[in-house]
Amino acid sequence: MKIALIHDWLRVHAGSEKVVSEILSMYKHEDMMLYTLFNKLSIEEQAQILHNAPCRTSWIQFVPFVNRIYKVLLPLMPFVIGHMRIRSSDIYLSSSHAIAKGFRHPKDKLHICYCHTPMRYAWYLNEDYLQEFSGIKLWLIKWILPFIRRWDLRSATHVNEFIANSKHIQYQIRNIYKRESVVIYPPVNTKLFKLNPNPRQSFYLAVGRCVPYKKMDMIIRAFNNMPDKKLVLIGDGYDSKRVKGLMKNSTNIVWLGYQHDDELILYMQNARACIFAAKEDFGIMCVEAQATGTPVLALKYGGYLETVAEGLSGYFFEEQTVESIMQAVNYFEQNPLCDHAGISAHAAFFSAEKFREAFGQFVHAKHQAFMHRL
Repeated sequence: MKIALIHDWLRVHAGSEKVVSEILSMYKHEDMMLYTLFNKLSIEEQAQILHNAPCRTSWIQFVPFVNRIYKVLLPLMPFVIGHMRIRSSDIYLSSSHAIAKGFRHPKDKLHICYCHTPMRYAWYLNEDYLQEFSGIKLWLIKWILPFIRRWDLRSATHVNEFIANSKHIQYQIRNIYKRESVVIYPPVNTKLFKLNPNPRQSFYLAVGRCVPYKKMDMIIRAFNNMPDKKLVLIGDGYDSKRVKGLMKNSTNIVWLGYQHDDELILYMQNARACIFAAKEDFGIMCVEAQATGTPVLALKYGGYLETVAEGLSGYFFEEQTVESIMQAVNYFEQNPLCDHAGISAHAAFFSAEKFREAFGQFVHAKHQAFMHRL
């Protein structure tokens, strides 16, 4: 069977890339081809994600510094994905958080979209993203957004079946695209993120890219006001310089930059708690932390409401404010969560095995039904 998998772009080894990796692994014995606008993963990351599957890119792959300026190219991307040459296949799968679902395919072939989110910067979180821009860039983006929204709505009509990565996204798909979907949670590698049953160390951990919407700066400010509590930061990104500047006089905060999985997991397994302040539609790293048995402090929003068992695997804080994070940390200090085995067992609900079973059954059933209607 020929299968085409279309993904937006490959920049970092993050949540959507883990879904792509799992799908490629599931169908590695099929005739599988991956298409993406550009692929700037390291050789090591490609080995982890692609599983030797052939990968085809667009001309955007050859734009200088595309890994840094790709957001500026967003107005061009609908045109590029719509004219990308994708071979004739029996099943078309898209992994979309932006434009992947907008490729062209024959109407007599099945297109299933795994939707990580409708375009967040075009619809329901655009203000969070627009704060990254100013001047002529901000004006241009605001001018182009209505065109992007209209294209996004049209491209949704070309999808036969939607899969949502959470109930939160299921609601967004219904609200924005007026389409129904089934929820299949992203895969968490619970075999890699192993339980540590031992008592935790005294530090708190914050992991994520240094970009504004992750709110790493807010977590740093909170711990600047709590000098008696230690914070370890893991992650990198274009906002790193500003983030480092916020903690230059803080002896209780350590920034480690990018770390490979082995080091990241070791810190997760030993942290007192992990803190997540971004607005996430699922938040796979939050579940990975819980898989190690470590409790989390998470913003009361989106996917966290589905993945965190309050009072067992973590606590919520109400707002994206310094004060709210401080309150959560202080509450945790008074009410620690130490059932590490129970926390890990809760995270097992989101395992890669459950994803593979649910995704495989859904694709098979929908393909059979689609072929029967022809």
